[in-house]
Amino acid sequence: MRILMVQFTIKDGMADAFLEAAKGDGRGSVGNEAGCYRFDIIQDRDDPNRIAFTEVYDDDSAIDDVHVKAPHMTAWRDATRDMIDGPVKVGRCRNVFPGDLADWNASRDGVGEGFSYENLFIIHAELPVLPERVDDFIEAVKLDGVGSTQLEPGCLRFDVYQDVKDPSKLWLYEVYVNPEAFTFHTTTPHIAKWRDTVADWYDGERAPAIRGKNVWPSDQWNWSSGRPMA
Repeated sequence: MRILMVQFTIKDGMADAFLEAAKGDGRGSVGNEAGCYRFDIIQDRDDPNRIAFTEVYDDDSAIDDVHVKAPHMTAWRDATRDMIDGPVKVGRCRNVFPGDLADWNASRDGVGEGFSYENLFIIHAELPVLPERVDDFIEAVKLDGVGSTQLEPGCLRFDVYQDVKDPSKLWLYEVYVNPEAFTFHTTTPHIAKWRDTVADWYDGERAPAIRGKNVWPSDQWNWSSGRPMA
């Protein structure tokens, strides 16, 4: 399993056009690439110029030999190259939690575009961890992931990814049914324990997370990872 975690800043006035082009890439990727399972498009609720993708593939070959050469990817790249403001942050990752047997597929049989969008609350965050504390951090955050997905009805995903080139860079991808479900998450014992445990294990300042809404796919697609165990 390979996951791409991507964050953009878009030039003022261009976010809507960027998102329309991105949805074309997402539809093409999930619909036409056998090795692509997710292409989630997220927009920050407070800063609409901050946009993120979470893309899930079988392996590196599904990215490098198929996705980057696909016509929908080429069309997206050509349409948006002048819309992006500054460098793009990309993490190519392995999944730490949940495991490969969890539910990764975004599409559902019989569900098309759906009728409801932008109701979910999504966290898309990079976590710089002290190299000597990475293994400890992973064990602690996996326990938070189990608590979130097992004990919180409003938590659909709590994914932890690790950059394959720089293992000290971890990513969180959390999906909640609405903002209130995330607020409840912040009050739970398992997140309090995790915060206390890892407080001194970060390597410098954390970049602001994207706290967003789902732009694509719709609410009716499969956002849940099931009830994974560590």
